[in-house]
Amino acid sequence: MPSLPKWINDTVENVWSSKFKDCTVTYMETITQHLRRIRFETDLQDVQFEPAYAIGIRVNDRDFRNYSPFNFNKESGTFDVIFHIHDTAAVGSNFVTQLSIGDSVKILVPRGKRFYEPFAKIHFSIGDETSLGSSLSIKEAVDQGKGTFICLHELEEIIALETLHLYGYHSPKNSTMRMIEALNDFLNEENEAIHNDEAVFYLTGNGERMSLFRKFLKARGVSPKCIKSQAYWIEGKRGL
Repeated sequence: MPSLPKWINDTVENVWSSKFKDCTVTYMETITQHLRRIRFETDLQDVQFEPAYAIGIRVNDRDFRNYSPFNFNKESGTFDVIFHIHDTAAVGSNFVTQLSIGDSVKILVPRGKRFYEPFAKIHFSIGDETSLGSSLSIKEAVDQGKGTFICLHELEEIIALETLHLYGYHSPKNSTMRMIEALNDFLNEENEAIHNDEAVFYLTGNGERMSLFRKFLKARGVSPKCIKSQAYWIEGKRGL
C-alpha cells in the first residue's frame, strides 16, 4: 500500500470505521530470527474470510501494510499472522518489533480478490517468507476438503517450514534455478493432472520472481486459468 499523508489515512479510518477492528495481541512466537508469529483477538462474527485474503495494519501515521492471516477462527475470535522482520529500519518490521502481548492494534478486516480454487485436485503454493501466511491459509482450506496441498518456498531459514508444518519443496534465497528444478520435477510427476487442468498454482511474494515462474509454467503447458498470482513486494518499490 502506498505511503499517504496522515490526514488521508485518518480520513480512511473515520469513513471506513466499520471496516476496522480493534484487535488485541494475545500470543507471540519467534519462529526464526526473521519470522514472528502473532495472534490477534477480536469479534470476527461479521467478518468474511477466504484463503489468501489480506488484512491491513497502519504501522505509522503515513503507512499501511498488508499481511495474510491464517488460523482464522470466528468462534474464538482469533487469527494468526506471520511477520517477516527483514529490516528493523523498515516501517512494517519496526512496528512489529515494538508489539507486546496485551497491545491493541486497529486492523482493516480481511479483503481481496477470489484466489483459492476449492475444486482443484492439487493446490501448489509458491513464494518466499512473505508468502507463508497465504500458504498456511490455503493448506488449512485444502485439509478440510479432498485435495492435495504442496508448496515451494524460497527461504533464508528452512527450519521455518518444519516449525509451521509446511512440508514440500524449498530453496535457499536467490536460487532461481533450484526453484525451477523443483517445479520441473513436480510437473514431470504430475503430467496427467497438469494436462487435465487439475492442479492450481498460487504465486505470491516477489513480483518479479512471480512473473518468471508464470512464464515457465505456461511454457510447460499449465493453463493460464490454473495460475493465480498476487505480488506482495518488488525490489526497490516502497509500499506494495
